[in-house]
Amino acid sequence: LMNTKGLSNADTVSNLVNQSKAVAGVNGDFFNYNPLPHPIGAFIENGEIISSPGEKGNQKPTFYLDYNNNADITFIDRTMRLNSLDSGKSITIYYINKVSTKYHAATILNNHWGEKSIGNKYNKDSVEMVVENNIVKEIRIGQGPVSIPKNGFVVTTFGEGKDNIINNFKVGDKVQLNVTATPNIENIKFAIGGGSIILKNGIPTNTNININGNQPRTGIGISQDGKELIIATIDGRDISYIGVTQEVFSMILKDLGAYNAINLDGGGSTTMAVKPVDKQVAEVVNKPSGGTERRVPNGVGVFSNAPQGELTYIKVVPDEKNMFVNTSKKFTTKGYDQYYNPVEIKQDNVIYSVEGIDGEFSGNILKAKSEGKAIVTANYNGLEANTEIKVLGPVQSIILPIDKFNIKVNSKRSLGNYYGKDNNGFKAKIYPEDLDFSVTNDLGYVENNVFYSKDKLGAGAITVSHGNAINNILISIGEEGKPIKNFENLSEFKFSVYPNYVKGSLDLNKDSVIGNSSLQIKYDFSGGDGTRAAYADFKSGEKNGLVLNGNPLRLGLWVKGDGQGSWLRGIVKDKNGKEHYIDFAKSLDFTDWQYVEANIPDNIAYPITLERIYVVEVNNNKKHSGEILLDGLTGIYPKEYEKTGLPTPTSIKDYKNTKSEKAENGFSFIVTKVPNKLDEIETIDAKTIMENKINSHDVALFMGDIDTEFMKNLQPTLKMNTGINYYRKVHENVMFIDANNKHGGIRATNPEQWKWLKGGLENSTEDHIVLILPKPIFGNDGFKDPLEAELLHKLLVEAGETGKTVWVIHGGNSNKTEIRDGVRYIQYDNRAVENEENIKGIQAIEFIVNGEDISYQINPIFK
Repeated sequence: LMNTKGLSNADTVSNLVNQSKAVAGVNGDFFNYNPLPHPIGAFIENGEIISSPGEKGNQKPTFYLDYNNNADITFIDRTMRLNSLDSGKSITIYYINKVSTKYHAATILNNHWGEKSIGNKYNKDSVEMVVENNIVKEIRIGQGPVSIPKNGFVVTTFGEGKDNIINNFKVGDKVQLNVTATPNIENIKFAIGGGSIILKNGIPTNTNININGNQPRTGIGISQDGKELIIATIDGRDISYIGVTQEVFSMILKDLGAYNAINLDGGGSTTMAVKPVDKQVAEVVNKPSGGTERRVPNGVGVFSNAPQGELTYIKVVPDEKNMFVNTSKKFTTKGYDQYYNPVEIKQDNVIYSVEGIDGEFSGNILKAKSEGKAIVTANYNGLEANTEIKVLGPVQSIILPIDKFNIKVNSKRSLGNYYGKDNNGFKAKIYPEDLDFSVTNDLGYVENNVFYSKDKLGAGAITVSHGNAINNILISIGEEGKPIKNFENLSEFKFSVYPNYVKGSLDLNKDSVIGNSSLQIKYDFSGGDGTRAAYADFKSGEKNGLVLNGNPLRLGLWVKGDGQGSWLRGIVKDKNGKEHYIDFAKSLDFTDWQYVEANIPDNIAYPITLERIYVVEVNNNKKHSGEILLDGLTGIYPKEYEKTGLPTPTSIKDYKNTKSEKAENGFSFIVTKVPNKLDEIETIDAKTIMENKINSHDVALFMGDIDTEFMKNLQPTLKMNTGINYYRKVHENVMFIDANNKHGGIRATNPEQWKWLKGGLENSTEDHIVLILPKPIFGNDGFKDPLEAELLHKLLVEAGETGKTVWVIHGGNSNKTEIRDGVRYIQYDNRAVENEENIKGIQAIEFIVNGEDISYQINPIFK
């Protein structure tokens, strides 16, 4: 893979895959940046050198594939000479399509490099010889870049190397490039250089480059029979993926089936892009360590040579696997040939049916009338395919695409996507056509999920509902200007310039629009080049900047220009300390008072501070001085939102959070904390109350430190002091799992816990699983690795799908419950108890287990 514009035009792997019509690809060889990106090692395609292998003594290994699809990893030994057939003289060619400012070696640049040579851009004494159709057309000394002939090349050198060209060639000479190599270049279909052979005949090795430590890696492996290539990437430098050493990478490739392997460039270059079966655009499937794809000079592509066949099979695809009862779901049927190539089918000819629930299709849209697991079948000209979806119970809460927005009168805004949750916390998309919309105060209407405002100012809400579920999007129509500052006090400003040779001053001027004076900025941009600026910096006492109240959309300002055409800008700082530039006027080409406005960037983090307003000139040719006046700084704010009179949004109410009586064969358990110094409370017998409460249960789980003396008087059959070491206990039909995530995750605390936890979940035969953790899984105080959090959640959901109830009780700074995909996450306030008031506020989670039924309540210990 390489950019169609040449090696010198590095590009992202996904773009390289798309340009080449490959189905997948990874980044390629290590490369030099200086002065232009170029591969360090070989790059060969169809028997032609795209970029030459390294010279003898500095060789790096090369992966290659011959025309019989035999793969190997070796060191290419090569010699390259350019001969004058007229004079009989010749010179050594050291590189093809590589550029260096350090060496005087003769280098050939051809069309695979790009459109032009490098000329004297990096070396003023450069010599370039232009060859077209094997004839020397021109010898250029110290000149700029030249177009590379389509049927030729440019030999470039400098310094000591230039005499080789001048003394051995002349214009009109017929030349011949002779390349000899082992293995023979003409027999190579594809080759790419790498950093090191890392696996040789099944044994890890290291021949050349080894970037130490855990790093992102890219490599190619060859199976022992030579019939399979393994192309792999390993992510790194990320909280979820730390990367691996080169030695570990070799073993991973071996485990994947490699017998010999080479590593390609890694680090920020490591990228894999793949075109999904039914898409024509490549998607990055790994996580580049720099956050985005790095531009690279070459890569390794995977291509399909399968012909387009006839329709062989179909797939039926919902846009989501979950839906709610009394809502709709759209399905698409896709066709493929025997080689997995997409085959277009007529969607109108697909016949859909559903089993397992009560529902009916209208075209490709299913309307579900009952909940449960459903099998949807598509039939197309005798071919059938099916898929399973889950129809959830009634919508309990509606998740909105936006909480609030401001809009101008007689305007419109698309509203986005809606989701809902059922009473078990399962989530699914809800189409706008399945929702009811109403708008308060006659401010507008919703049509096809677009809000249209009317010709009136005001505030209210769009109420969105489905059955008993309801939520509100707050809206405000129109804007209002609010005065921020008149320029009456010079002590509220400080003058500064850039660069320091710019002259100017601040002063008050009696010529004003509002009040008694305006702020005058005098500047002199007549000296120097480049950007020149004169600043009016806001200050308030010892603090810099003007804090703006509320969330202004724009800032307005009266300006008297000087006709010089400079730029009037400002800088605002958001709550995170990030600075944003705003533009009041692109050109001060007027001389009267004019009102101008600057837009505050979208999605800025409020509150914001206006740091400075300034005049700036960026045109080198404009050398001038002048003065402008500023007055009446105004904030343009959205109309205030109103929440009064709106229906109360619905939320999930946990039906298991209820008072129950313990059955004859049932049992109960309690989750609480027992601080020291209970006996020091004089107003109540705290110790006895706590003992009695705990002793009324069969099982007691303690979160936080507990007095060992206190434990001696406790009578529950099972007592667990949690959050210390991993262990598992079973009481009746409940499995209690105590794990530790106090260092930001299970893996970060003790990775061995994962094996134990996974085994415990998979082998559990109990009706209920209770996992206890000292810290949350999600949120700011949760797992540092979000993928680990999602993996744990996935395992818990899978356990719940077997018919069990799954509970996670974790520490936090309050008591609350969240139901997510059937898993109940109960946060228990396990903060340290520091005083009598804290002790009196201790609560307990009390569970009743009656066979398969389980319920709980969160109750105060000291009522």
